[in-house]
Amino acid sequence: MPDPKRDDGLPPDVRPAAGQLSQPLDLDSISEQMEQVRAAATALLDKAESSSSVADLATAVEKAAGAVKLAADVSKTRSEMAKIREEISRLAQENALVTERGRSERIRDYVALLTPLITIVTLAATLVAQNWQFLKSEQNKREEALDSQWRDSIKAISASGALSPGVVALQPFLRSPKYHDQAKDLAVNLLASGSDVGFFASLFGAALTPATWSNLDLLLRLDRALSARTNPVYTKSFDPRKETNNVKLLTKGEVATFNYDQAVSPIISAAVGSVLKTSRPPGVTVDLSGTSFNEADWDGIDFDGASLERTNLYWISLKDAELKGVTRFAGMYLYRTAWWEAKSINRPLLEYLKQNSPFKAGAYGPRHQLTSQRQYDDGVRRLTSQLTSG
Repeated sequence: MPDPKRDDGLPPDVRPAAGQLSQPLDLDSISEQMEQVRAAATALLDKAESSSSVADLATAVEKAAGAVKLAADVSKTRSEMAKIREEISRLAQENALVTERGRSERIRDYVALLTPLITIVTLAATLVAQNWQFLKSEQNKREEALDSQWRDSIKAISASGALSPGVVALQPFLRSPKYHDQAKDLAVNLLASGSDVGFFASLFGAALTPATWSNLDLLLRLDRALSARTNPVYTKSFDPRKETNNVKLLTKGEVATFNYDQAVSPIISAAVGSVLKTSRPPGVTVDLSGTSFNEADWDGIDFDGASLERTNLYWISLKDAELKGVTRFAGMYLYRTAWWEAKSINRPLLEYLKQNSPFKAGAYGPRHQLTSQRQYDDGVRRLTSQLTSG
């Protein structure tokens, strides 16, 4: 039996299912339902024609008109939905175009921003490359000029056979990474063979100062070379009775050598002493063999493990020096050097010095201070007591 609340005169098969109107319909669904509505209108008109009652005919006509109106509304809805679909499609296309346009604009902005930056980087790289090439070229020119200057200096020194004004050109090579070592070696040879005290002062300062453990070997090489040259002069001029050197026994050249050594030996001795007073680097041994030192303050130096074979110490101060670690001392000779003022000593060295460098009344040390027999005896007694207590 038909539901009176829903009696719209439409056949049941053309009525929308419950909840169907609340769902969004696509155009195909609307078109199908519109055909159903039209079919329903046609069915109502057929019913009206076959009806025998005027009231039924009027009702059928009214319902058919309603169905036709509904079909028209559905057709209108379909048209509006088509427009909406077209509008959605258009908006989607515009949105895609806007997104693409925005991306293009950002890319364009990035390109506009990076273009000058790339230009600057390229220009900077070009300038760096050109600058490097220029510096390299200038360096090559300087090295070529330095090579030429070095050869000229060697020729000047070789030609003169002695110190000449041209030797002053040696000083720039002392700072050259390429000729540093060769220049140092040449400086040592020139200083050991020269007789010009003024030249010694200028070249020694440039080549061998500041005195450090790194250039101690060069200082000792200079001292050994100078000692080998001057020892015969001292031996020839020394008067044992007066304990002085008589320069009248020397030739003019030997006198020049004697005076040169008297002036420069204390400078070398002070430089070596200043190094030995500093902390010794690990693994470094001190080899003073074959050297001669004169008038220097070597107070407090630790000679542990040092070789003092054939070492000559003239007028040296050894106050508070550590001598207990000296085991190589064959041929060592101390003149006017108060070795008994040392802080420590070993027994073999003590006996050796008592025998070969005994006390003699007079002055000792670089300041030529008078020393008495009592001071000597007290010093020996103190050192001996340390050996006994040890």
